[in-house]
Amino acid sequence: MAIPTAVVQPTAESSTSALAAGPPWIRYVAMLTGVLAAVGGFLTVRGSKLANEAIYHSTRAVLNQAEATDVWAEYQADSIKARGVETQLILLAPDAPARGLLEASAKELRDRQHPLTLRAKELEGQRGAEIAQSDRRLAEKNSLDFAGTFVQLGIALASVAAMTRRRTAFVAGIIAAGVGIGVTAYVLAIHHIVKS
Repeated sequence: MAIPTAVVQPTAESSTSALAAGPPWIRYVAMLTGVLAAVGGFLTVRGSKLANEAIYHSTRAVLNQAEATDVWAEYQADSIKARGVETQLILLAPDAPARGLLEASAKELRDRQHPLTLRAKELEGQRGAEIAQSDRRLAEKNSLDFAGTFVQLGIALASVAAMTRRRTAFVAGIIAAGVGIGVTAYVLAIHHIVKS
């Protein structure tokens, strides 16, 4: 039995002839997978950015709610103090020397409540806006994750098409990639329209 002494190394020429021996559409498989890999990379980076923005807005919402809670607590404390002072006024004789001081104190406490109410409601409104922003970012991210799945499916089908030399797998890969790119374009367009 003879042992081969030379190992055959593929050359650029033999690779080109092997490519030429396949169906003509096979040349586009590498280009498609390269483009789809770039789109997939973009979708990953964009999805990460949207997730970070959603976390930022959610954190801002929590901070706004915490501050609103503090303002409402101050409002409640002033209300309790004012009620205590007003109760003392009821029990006090009409000509008591401390009556003027107590009336001034009760008025000051009640006067502070209206601005506190406005501030607390403003903070709660800001909380709602931050939650809405966070929800929008998460919805965009979820849509781009969906698009990324179709882009990855396109890469997989193009690879299967190259290995099996079946054009239907390549066409299915193009369709899947088209869905992924279409969803991406839609999400980016909506993002810029809503932002404007």
